[in-house]
Amino acid sequence: MPLNKKNKNRAYVLGRLFAVLEDAQQENIGEQLKVTIRDRYFIPACTMPGSVFPILIKFYIHNHKYKKGMDFYICKIIDMLDMKKNPIPAHLSLEEQGVWILGYYHQKSALCKKII
Repeated sequence: MPLNKKNKNRAYVLGRLFAVLEDAQQENIGEQLKVTIRDRYFIPACTMPGSVFPILIKFYIHNHKYKKGMDFYICKIIDMLDMKKNPIPAHLSLEEQGVWILGYYHQKSALCKKII
């Protein structure tokens, strides 16, 4: 199943966002990168996104070179979250975690194919 860019399920969107933030980190730091956000934050971001995503987004803003295309894409994904209905929940159920992982891997696959 390919990436569903129209899926607004918040768990799916957050999984996609994590994949894009990871890609931005790898693109910015490159070969020097020893520990990725995936290594440190995959499980916490999947289970407790409300406490992890603010950290990841601040890390992205503070540590990454400005890249208009990447910033636009991240904003586009964030805009898919419903800001009125708890956009980044404190916890995800086991079922939502599965959807998060699906969004992550769909986005990773698309990034590998450069289908953004």
